[in-house]
Amino acid sequence: MSDGGAVESSWAGDRLVGELVRRGIGGTGPWNSARRVAEDHLTDAGGDVEVAVRRLIGTHVRLAASSGLLTSLGGAATMVVTAPAGVTGLYLVCTRLAAAVAMLRGHDPADPVVRTAVLLCVLGADGSELAERTGIDLQEVSLLAGLRRLPTEVREQLDRRIGFRLTSRAGRRGVLNLTKLIPVVAGPIGAGADGIAARSVATYADVTFWARRPPTPFE
Repeated sequence: MSDGGAVESSWAGDRLVGELVRRGIGGTGPWNSARRVAEDHLTDAGGDVEVAVRRLIGTHVRLAASSGLLTSLGGAATMVVTAPAGVTGLYLVCTRLAAAVAMLRGHDPADPVVRTAVLLCVLGADGSELAERTGIDLQEVSLLAGLRRLPTEVREQLDRRIGFRLTSRAGRRGVLNLTKLIPVVAGPIGAGADGIAARSVATYADVTFWARRPPTPFE
């Protein structure tokens, strides 16, 4: 039996991960970067990091649950690797949410280990399963500590598995289009389920990125 489908899915996963890092964390067009939204929430919270985290989570849960999510994302939801529009938008929201929580807690998403942790948070329980399959005992060490103990090549393999899992999950809601950009289609995207998904990602990010030092993320 040919393994062409697995190879194609792995390639799609690599592309999807790259786009989530570039656009979900770095921002694009009207879709602000994780740094920008973290800074804005910290300013609005008067410099109180934990208040900023709570408000940031609330903002992104509401955004995910909004039936107008796709319209608000505009071109940001039209990615080089496009899942069904609602899945793409949800991935962008959840990636930025996890990365912004990390930044508020003093972690830098430019660090490859932190980026891997962000993507594992987007996967939620599936991310914990992948981490443990990679050899990280989450009963003994934190996710970040476990990731830092991995050889670089093992962590990079984990990144590929994350991409494969994200692609497979998206495929359950539709077929990935890898050949062209598609327009964003407004309309209902399972608002309730997407809000719950974003809340779950927030829970994992809140635990994963607990402050390792007095947070001064934007110095």
